[in-house]
Amino acid sequence: MTDDDPLAGLDDVPWARLQHAYGMADDVPGHLRAMQAGTGEGQHSPGARLANHIVHQGTRSQAAVYTVPFLVRMALDPRTADRHGCVGLLTAIAIGLDNNHLPNGYDPREDRAHLAELRGEADDRARWIAEAADDEQRRQREGSCAQALIDAEAVVRSYDAVREVLPALATLLTSGSPELRAATANLLA
Repeated sequence: MTDDDPLAGLDDVPWARLQHAYGMADDVPGHLRAMQAGTGEGQHSPGARLANHIVHQGTRSQAAVYTVPFLVRMALDPRTADRHGCVGLLTAIAIGLDNNHLPNGYDPREDRAHLAELRGEADDRARWIAEAADDEQRRQREGSCAQALIDAEAVVRSYDAVREVLPALATLLTSGSPELRAATANLLA
């Protein structure tokens, strides 16, 4: 990879320690490479397959945050096959399924409040875990609580990561591609 490669540094991310909808995210680099190249197998585009893993049914995963810099660089790179797909995926990473927020829009304060609530319920969670009937139930409850916190943090971090790169993406509003302009306008909205 060269310095102008949008996927430079992709293999430096600890994907095998990050989660997505189907387990560990060690397959994400392959999805990003296929998306960049515009190659894929089957009926779904590489972007759709990646989206299904990292923003499954609108639920943003831990791995979604780490894809943001690569998707931004791919969207800005005219050599990328599906630039508007990159921008569309960034929208999904930021807010989940956009139709869930119609007609009132997305309010990130709700997700921040949910995360704060989960963090504030530590004593209640500890009591609930301690009241487990046996070791197996205790492990299940611990896992459930830990996963809820991981998921809530992923939602807030995903929104923040995309919000941070919006100024760089605004240049795409002048693209010659109507699809890219529309996807960018939707993201900025």
